Amino acid sequence: MDSEHQISVIIPVLYGDDCWKTLIADLTSFPDSSEFLFVSNGEQPAEFSELIHQFQLEERSHWYQTLVGRAHQMNYGAAQATRPHLLFLHADSGLRETGIQRLIQSLKSHPNALHYFNLKFQDQSFCLMQLNTWGVYFRSHVLGIPFGDQGLCLSRALFQELGCFDEKASYGEDHLLVWNARRKGIALQCTGAAISTSARKYQQQGWFKMTVKHLWLTIRQAVPQFLLLIKERIGSWFQGKAPSSSS
Repeated sequence: MDSEHQISVIIPVLYGDDCWKTLIADLTSFPDSSEFLFVSNGEQPAEFSELIHQFQLEERSHWYQTLVGRAHQMNYGAAQATRPHLLFLHADSGLRETGIQRLIQSLKSHPNALHYFNLKFQDQSFCLMQLNTWGVYFRSHVLGIPFGDQGLCLSRALFQELGCFDEKASYGEDHLLVWNARRKGIALQCTGAAISTSARKYQQQGWFKMTVKHLWLTIRQAVPQFLLLIKERIGSWFQGKAPSSSS
């Protein structure tokens, strides 16, 4: 069986949040060689066993309980994973069969890349969310900064090379992983397919407030990472230009 088809899907779950229940139906479209690791800071709910039985996913679905913190939960899931590729998927994501097939093709074509999806919001009933969709496309395709809600996927070897997610970061562990990949020269590859995510935070807390907050946090974290990238590239350029010393 091709290793490109063997994917460990790691899903961090916050205790008390039940949006993972909707995601389970989408997992049935993954190849039979895939496995699904739900990592939560809470104990396994009774509904979990019922749902994975309903969708015949018992043999390859696991619920793990660990400390709170998305970076820690995803690192923990990666440590338990047994497949050669890791897909980090938010619990409120939606991924159709066509998207999964595009991911598999992308893994075949670019095995040494960090893969991601285009992002769409599940409820775009108010037009302002379309601006966010365009903004995400610009950020990921033009600026080269996809986020975790776009479904980051890479080989386990590359993930270990990147040093996993930064558990000391107060936020943006996915953002930092992408910058680390860029500094190491790892290509970013969009599958060309869409993944959906919930717009509930924008609805509950207000579109303007959430958009400005996310933009500010991104800039605050991206600027030092960009400067570090430039510094390292300039350093590499000078090292390449430096004359070799004769013995």
